[in-house]
Amino acid sequence: MSDEQAQPTIEDLQAKNEELLNNWKRAAADFENYKKRKEAERPEMFAMIQEMTAVRLLPSLQSLEQVLKFAPNDEKYKGWIDGLKATILQLEKAMEELGLKKIATVGQKFNHSLHEAVEHEEGDGDMIIREVQPGFTLHDKVIIPAKVVVGKSSSAKATEDEKEKGTAA
Repeated sequence: MSDEQAQPTIEDLQAKNEELLNNWKRAAADFENYKKRKEAERPEMFAMIQEMTAVRLLPSLQSLEQVLKFAPNDEKYKGWIDGLKATILQLEKAMEELGLKKIATVGQKFNHSLHEAVEHEEGDGDMIIREVQPGFTLHDKVIIPAKVVVGKSSSAKATEDEKEKGTAA
């Protein structure tokens, strides 16, 4: 009788086999789901890394552009200035490859979602006259709005002057 209890029956072995097979199928399905999830997360992760890289490099690019604006217009600095321009172009190209684009400004119609008006001057109404600081988008998402000077028509200026006279009285 001890031999019968020690030896599993065919039904017991089939049940154990079925249990192990089901566990293996579940594990294989879990692994496939894991691979699909990771594959779906990859583009999202890549976009986030691109954005982080661009955002961290952007202040350096802006600083170099500011240095160039105030660079001395002297022949003895020409080589230095040319090198700075080449560095800026190289950095701009790398940023473009990451998906970063400069926002168009001068001559464009003012757009609240892309531009930040820092000043108004006489000129074509709602048209951008001058760029104070460039703005950037990354994959069509505004990272930094462009700071611009916006024109205001003479009729808008007259209306503004009338408002000022009304508040002064």
